[in-house]
Order: sequence, then C-alpha cells, then structure tokens
Amino acid sequence: GLFHVTAPANGKYLLKISSVGYKATVKRIQISDNKDLAMGKIVLGAEAIMLKGAVVTAMAQKVTLKEDTFVYNSSAYRTPEGSVVEELVKRLPGAEVSDDGTIKINGKEVKKILVDGKEFMTGDTKTALKNLPTSIIEKIKAYDEKSDLSKVTGIDDGEEQTVLDFGVKKGMNKGLISNIDLGVGTKSRYNMRGMGGYFNDNNQFMLFANANNTSDRGFGGGPGRGFWGGANGLNASKMIAANYNYELKDKFKFNTSLRWNHSDGDIWSRRSSENFMGSSSSFSNSLTQNFSRSNSWNGNIRLEWMPDSMTNILFRPSISWSTSDGLSGSQSASYNKDPYTITTKDPLSEEGIEELDKAEAMVNSQ
Repeated sequence: GLFHVTAPANGKYLLKISSVGYKATVKRIQISDNKDLAMGKIVLGAEAIMLKGAVVTAMAQKVTLKEDTFVYNSSAYRTPEGSVVEELVKRLPGAEVSDDGTIKINGKEVKKILVDGKEFMTGDTKTALKNLPTSIIEKIKAYDEKSDLSKVTGIDDGEEQTVLDFGVKKGMNKGLISNIDLGVGTKSRYNMRGMGGYFNDNNQFMLFANANNTSDRGFGGGPGRGFWGGANGLNASKMIAANYNYELKDKFKFNTSLRWNHSDGDIWSRRSSENFMGSSSSFSNSLTQNFSRSNSWNGNIRLEWMPDSMTNILFRPSISWSTSDGLSGSQSASYNKDPYTITTKDPLSEEGIEELDKAEAMVNSQ
C-alpha cells in the first residue's frame, strides 16, 4: 500500500512500519527544511506464529442405561495398574463386592459372568473377578437374564438371574492375548498370576493359573469346604482354570469350563489371660495349631443345538469332586502366679512347666 506521513517539526525520528502477520521494520529518518522525504519501497518479512498443541479434555461418561441394561464404561474408572476386574467392579455405581466374593448390582446378587456375551466359568463368578485383567475390558453390561426355558418357549416363568457381561476391547478380541503378574516379598512370600486367551469369530478360549502364599484366594469355592476368604493364619493356594466357547450363529453353542483348586492352611493361635478373683488372680496359657489341606475339581458343559426353528436341544451336565484333610493339636496350662515373672522360658514348654512346677505356680497342664 501507499502512505504519507507529516512530521510535526524538523528533527530525527524513528519510523516503525508493521502489519498483522509480518515482521515490523524500524527506520531512522531526519526531516529538515520542510522537504518531503521519499522512503521508497519497504518490504516486510512474513512472521510465522507457532501455536502450542491444543489439549481437549472431557469427562468420560461412566454409565448409561439402555432399556433394562446398565452399560459401564471401564475407562471412566481409575484402577491400579495390573489390577483385576474385582477392583473395577468395586468402583461401579450400585455395585457391592463382599469379603466372600459375592457380587451385588443394585442389591441383586450376580449369578453369572459372560465375556463378550459368552458364558464364562459356569456357576463361578469369583474366578473371573480374581483373574480377568482390567486392561482388556472396554464395557461392562449388567442386566437380568431370563431362564433357558423362557428363552426357548417365549413364556416368562419369572426365573431371572442378574448377569455381568465383560466386553473385551477391540483389537484384543481377535487373536492371542496374555497377561502375567509376578510379586515377591519378605519371608519368602510370593504371588503369581497368569492368563492367556485365543479369540476368533467362532471360538473363545481362556486359561488361568494362580499361585500364592499370601492368603489371597484367587479362585472361587467348590462343594464342601469353602475356598474364599474368611481364612486365618498363613494360607497357600494354587488354581488352574480353563473356559472354552464355540458358536455357530443360530445353530449350535458349546461351552465348557474346568477348574482345579488346591489350598494349604497353617494356623497357630496363642492366648494368655489373667482372671481376677477378689484379692487373688489366676493365669492361663493356651496354644492351638491347625493344618488343613484341600483339593477340588469342578467341570461344566453347556451344549445347545437348534437344528431348525421349532427345535431346541439343551444339555447341561456338571461334575465336582473334592477332598480335604487336616491335623490339629492344642496345649494349655493354668497357674496361680504370673508365669512370666517366674521363668524366662515358654510357660508351655517342658522346661518352663518344670520351673513353674518347682515354684509351686502350676495348677494343671494338658
């Protein structure tokens, strides 16, 4: 463009020429004798303005309701790195996970676990909680599922059960996946967990293994003796479980699961007490030791064949087997004096009892 500037008086000036998107130019000029000064052609260099990267943040939607199904977005819930879905379920609105591993959604107990809509470890919701890694889960659906009879006949028999369906992330539901967690601690403590899976359009296979001596029951219970929580002392456990699904749409569905559990428990219990009786006191000590060992096998098959639109054949056998054994022993003694003021030895040891007997502090021992 062209411009003409009139100076207020003769003298020296700084002339600054600038425009948006161009570098400013400053020239020194001197005006004298009221003469015009021709500046000629002034060229401004382009100025590149680099913007910092823009970061857009938004709150992920935690849960949506579609008809009668609650859909939870797993990415909206923070869980520790390497955690299993038990930690995720505990954070879901309306969800409860009790110490024995029972899951409740909005007050209803969850009776079945599905993975990508396919049955998983029939009759055992706890193995999924303790072994499925959170990192592979994208969505969780919670809904009431009708019974097999209702699905076949179309008649509602009122027999419904609450279901949790874990949806695997895209890219992880095809091909091979694996996850391994290892932990070691003081006093020879260890915790090991591994999972492997294979997925394609018709097949779904998952294998789990778990071993630890930290009293962490990484599996569900079998018949007879319970295998979940409520344990005292030091407990070591091992578990291997497998689940397989094969499906031909609208024609054939096959599911089978097998689980082996092993548990060793070693409990030592020691108690010291003082009973006040008027001006005197009595003292007692007891020691109890219990060792237990258990094994169980559980297997399930679900086969559904639909040869035509009018025929549905359903076969659901199951098998379970368990063994358990244990040893226990106890020792106790009572005294008329505080045994710890008389001997520095264990009051229940042979040496301690002998010293206390000589001091006439023993009342009885067994």
